[in-house]
Amino acid sequence: MKIEYLGLFVADLEAVKDFYTKYFDGQAGPKYHNPRTGFSSYFINLAEGARLELYHKADLPQVATERLGLAHLAFNLGSKEAVVTDLEGNLLELTTKKRPGKFPASF
Repeated sequence: MKIEYLGLFVADLEAVKDFYTKYFDGQAGPKYHNPRTGFSSYFINLAEGARLELYHKADLPQVATERLGLAHLAFNLGSKEAVVTDLEGNLLELTTKKRPGKFPASF
């Protein structure tokens, strides 16, 4: 099994797309935009098949933006470890190896 992609709701779609393409050498696909709903997104293709989908919806209620989103995202770089944040404060764990899960198999 592999993770196909992770989705992140973001406030500034273009800035976050630029962050992942610049600092993670990602390749952005074409922008999807639905003018009826105000929803926009990009897929970002990263090395070794990992992908992100960045979402933006202009009229997303403030309460939803405070509660929705990804709490943690890990990238295996193979060379250094760190925990950093992206432009919108999402935690990014940079690791050198796979780590065992913290939850029991029955979780």
